Amino acid sequence: MKVTVHDIAVKAGVSDGSVSNALNNRKGISDEKREQILKVAREMGYFKKSIKDNKALRFVVLNKTKHVIGDTPFFSELIRGIETESSALGFDLLVSHITVDEDKSVDIDDVLKQDLVDGILLLGTEMNYEDLMAFEALSIPIVVVDTVFRTQKFDFVAINNIDGTYEIVSHLIKHGHKNIGLINSAYQINNFRERKHGYEQAMSDHQLACYPQNEALVEPSLDGAYADMKEYLKSFLQEGEPLPTAYFAVNDNIALGAMKAFKEFGLDVSIVGFDDLPLCGYCDPPLTTVQVDKINLGSKAVQRLVSKITEKDHSKLQILVGTKLVERESVKRIA
Repeated sequence: MKVTVHDIAVKAGVSDGSVSNALNNRKGISDEKREQILKVAREMGYFKKSIKDNKALRFVVLNKTKHVIGDTPFFSELIRGIETESSALGFDLLVSHITVDEDKSVDIDDVLKQDLVDGILLLGTEMNYEDLMAFEALSIPIVVVDTVFRTQKFDFVAINNIDGTYEIVSHLIKHGHKNIGLINSAYQINNFRERKHGYEQAMSDHQLACYPQNEALVEPSLDGAYADMKEYLKSFLQEGEPLPTAYFAVNDNIALGAMKAFKEFGLDVSIVGFDDLPLCGYCDPPLTTVQVDKINLGSKAVQRLVSKITEKDHSKLQILVGTKLVERESVKRIA
C-alpha cells in the first residue's frame, strides 16, 4: 500500500501540513523538524528512490509556448553544459518539464514531491516575475538560468544580452548603416526585451533614430518568421517609405526566416542575428551574429548552485556570461 502524507504525519507526530512543507522543501518548519520528517518518510518507503545519500540536482524546464524552448541546438548545448558540470562536481542530475498555460499559475508540487534533491536549477527563458513566485517559498538553494530579473531575490546566471546586441548593432553602424530596423518576436521573453534595449541604446549613442514602423513582429521560428516577415514587407512597401538598409533580429531563427523573405522580394538588405546556431555558417549569405557560449552558460549555473549548497552561501548573485561577435557575409558596407 502506498504511504501517504497522513501516514507520515501520524508516525512523526506532526500535522499533515508540516509533512507537506518538509516533502516540498517549503519554509514554515525548522531544519531539525524537516530532517525528522524526511527521516520518517524514507524509513516508511515514501520515496520511490531515496537519493538523499547521493548528491543530486534537479533541472526544471518551464515551457509556456513551445516556440522558444524546444529541441534546438541552443538548448541542447545548454543542457550538455549542465549535465557535464553536474557530473564533474559529483552530482546526479534529474530533469523535470513543466508546461504552463498562459492563464494559469505554476504548480510545482507534483514535480518536487517525488524525491529529494540538494538544489534546483530553473530554466527561466520563458518565465516572468509571477512565475518565479511559485518558487519563493522553497527553502532549497535555487539558481535561475538564461534570464535575470534585477528586482527578484534569486541567483541568476544569464546571457549579457544588452552588451552583445549593442556590439552587433554598432557593427552595422560602422559599416555605414544609419536606418536600421528591428525584427522582434511577437511572443516576448525577457531576453528579447533586453536585446531590444541594447539595440535602442546603440542607436541612441550614435545619434540615430529608432522608428516604430521599422520594428517587425514575427513568430520566433523559421517558418513563422518567414511568413510574418513577408506580410510586414508587403505592408511596408505599400506605404512607400524607404526600407531600412539593415535589420537586427533578436535571434537566429528569426533572422534566417526573415532572410528568406527578403530574397523572395528581391531586397538587398543586411541582416544580423543572435545565438550563433550551426545553420548560420551554411545559409546564403552566411549570417553575422552574436555567439553565446551555451555550454559555459550551463556550466556556470551549476557551479553557482553547487557553491550555494556546499558553502551554505545565502548571498544573491547575478552573473552575466559574455558574448562574441561573429562576422560573416550578411552585412554589406555602404557609403
